[in-house]
Amino acid sequence: LADSAKMVATPSVVRCWAALAAAACFCAQASAAARVHIRPQPSALARRPSLPSACVSMAEVDETRWPEIVKAYVTSKFSAIDLDRSGEVDREELGSLYRSMMPKASDEDIEGYIAAFFAKFDADDSGDIDEGEFRQAVLSNQLLNSDMRLKEQVYMDVLNTFKASGDKLITAKALSSLEAQLDWEGSNLPLEYMAIMQAFLKQ
Repeated sequence: LADSAKMVATPSVVRCWAALAAAACFCAQASAAARVHIRPQPSALARRPSLPSACVSMAEVDETRWPEIVKAYVTSKFSAIDLDRSGEVDREELGSLYRSMMPKASDEDIEGYIAAFFAKFDADDSGDIDEGEFRQAVLSNQLLNSDMRLKEQVYMDVLNTFKASGDKLITAKALSSLEAQLDWEGSNLPLEYMAIMQAFLKQ
């Protein structure tokens, strides 16, 4: 036993145990560092607040105003075309509308548009278009540019009318509501329309 104690106390054994202890300490520190390094960090996406499941977009809210907007638009547009205030639009008045919309069209083309319009929308064959018949023309995309969605047609016509004459076919609040519903993806909306809209909303 005494010999064993002497052996333990020898300098070489002490140095050996010291080296083993240092190695163990180093391994423990490295392991801790590794655990800190590989600790999964929350991603930027995970830290972003999630939207409530019942979130409703502005466009969905404003969608409920579309019937109100189109009714106001039709009434204002019809009044602007009905130059003699008879409550009906005749062929000459409709022709004036088409000429303002298509200034480069020939008289023959304009007459063709008028004939097609009356054939389709003069439901009572009176030879004139009342507001109800005019509304059907608007809703069927046959009045302006039938290649575009109706909301985009109305939006652009409101701004074009304002630019040409200063007349507002709908209120600024209705125009803002309509604009919030539009999806211009894939459309080539000229930047000038943004300036026209800003002027529209200011006046």
